[in-house]
Amino acid sequence: MALDGNFTHALVDELQFLVSGKINKIHQMDQTTLLFKMRAAGKNHQLLISSHPMFSRFHITGEKYEFPFEPPMFTRVLRKHIEGGIITSVEQQGNDRIVHIHIRAINDIGDDIERILILEIMGRHSNIILTDQTYKIIESIKHLTPNNNVRTIMPGFSYEKPPTGKKLNPRTSEINELPKFIDWNKGKVNKQILNHIEGFSPLFVKEVESKVTYFNKDNIVDAIKDALDDSQKVEPVFYDQDKPVFYFTRLHHLGNPTKTYDSLSELMDDFYHQRAQKSMIKQKASDYYQVIEREHDKTLRKIDKLKDDLIEAKEKDKYQKYGELITAYMHTIKPFQDSVKVLDYYTNEEIDIPLDQQRSPSENAQYFYNRYNKLKNREKIAEEQLRIAHMDVEYFNNLLHQMENITTEDEVEEVRQELVEERIIKAQKSKKKKKQKKIQLHEFVTSNGLPVFVGKNNKQNDYLTNRQAQNNHLWFHTKDIPGSHVVIAHNANDIEEADILEAAMLAAYYSKAGQSAGVPVDYTEIKHVKNIPGTKPGFVSYSEQTTVNVTPDSDKVKAMEK
Repeated sequence: MALDGNFTHALVDELQFLVSGKINKIHQMDQTTLLFKMRAAGKNHQLLISSHPMFSRFHITGEKYEFPFEPPMFTRVLRKHIEGGIITSVEQQGNDRIVHIHIRAINDIGDDIERILILEIMGRHSNIILTDQTYKIIESIKHLTPNNNVRTIMPGFSYEKPPTGKKLNPRTSEINELPKFIDWNKGKVNKQILNHIEGFSPLFVKEVESKVTYFNKDNIVDAIKDALDDSQKVEPVFYDQDKPVFYFTRLHHLGNPTKTYDSLSELMDDFYHQRAQKSMIKQKASDYYQVIEREHDKTLRKIDKLKDDLIEAKEKDKYQKYGELITAYMHTIKPFQDSVKVLDYYTNEEIDIPLDQQRSPSENAQYFYNRYNKLKNREKIAEEQLRIAHMDVEYFNNLLHQMENITTEDEVEEVRQELVEERIIKAQKSKKKKKQKKIQLHEFVTSNGLPVFVGKNNKQNDYLTNRQAQNNHLWFHTKDIPGSHVVIAHNANDIEEADILEAAMLAAYYSKAGQSAGVPVDYTEIKHVKNIPGTKPGFVSYSEQTTVNVTPDSDKVKAMEK
């Protein structure tokens, strides 16, 4: 991407229609992003402004967003000072990624006031700051305290620009002074240009250089001026490369763009919305991933403890023998002995039995019998608990795999519901009851046109296997490996081998062995797949299966996706 000073310049020009527009409502979606609902140029618009460390930006958006019921403090301050206000100007500062939006509003007593909303679009240093007409800070979305050694962004302090150093504004005559700052013997001219010119990105400098082959004293200023003149023709473009790139004008050194847009806002809305949504989904998924990981680790520790209990329980037969031998030889045991040596009639060898001097022989015998019974009960309980714990570890391993492959917010919600149902997390208290959405399965098509459905979490797996699929459909799952349930929704008798191999490949791809080769996949008819009573979601048993070995192919998966 390249939201540099040049892009900001073009975007500010595009948003000039907002001047004289009215701010009707202000919302805040999260800790970094605002949405202004406005009326400008005879139409309703949504201006999105974000100080997100990865997705900082400002543009008109057509997307729908949800807002918290209780507005954050910054939103309340903005509503008090500029809601209902009129935008009087939108100005870029120099050629930097700093924009001042001047707003004329009315205060509580009906007087006209001027407020300035400052947008600093600078990656992780991005901020949104509200000041009065003298640039005294009223509030900001991020605070910088006085001890940060850079600048202070707090209510009551005077606003200071970010300390980016003095650079030349390429859109003024200052650009003519550039050769004075270039050390031609030092090399790395591209980097020197970036250090001395305001608002340029490596992408733009590379574009300039591609037109002159290499920079020298005679061509550097004219080359930059010509590139800036050429860039007056705004053509929002997107290049889908290893590292996706967008810009406000065509970049000839990158060739033909993957996609062009009618406006910069449309470009940014398309590019950032998807990535911001994915980031939000990943964050939500990460929270639940940590919960599942914690439960997984806790269960592993429980298994170790149960194994220790079983080792200790192996001593139970020894205690039973002690009790029997003490009872048999009780007439030979004298009071206050700390041990007794008797003949073990099981082995015909002498054995030393420790005794408690404070107990009588019969009490010592009873002590060992009690010890035997406790260990016997503990062994029985530990064996059952160990069986359950091993199933739990398998369940959590499966959940962890599912969390790594989450792609939609609905999938996150399905996992959350499952964790609530399994009492791993508590249900969220909400006055408003959420309507349960219909489970959406991932659908694919084989080369012969047969529909294949894939479940990506336990809820989807259960729905697919137990409700949607019919008895004569073919069901697939990786052999002894956590993964998705896959079903060819077609009569098993009419399914060709090519379809079976493609569905098996999908099962391998959506499993924990998705990056491996020769993955074993079992398949059988749905009528042979049964739920296991009393187990966690996603557990089934199956029979009459056939096993095939397949290698996942991501290109083939994309081609099959419906």
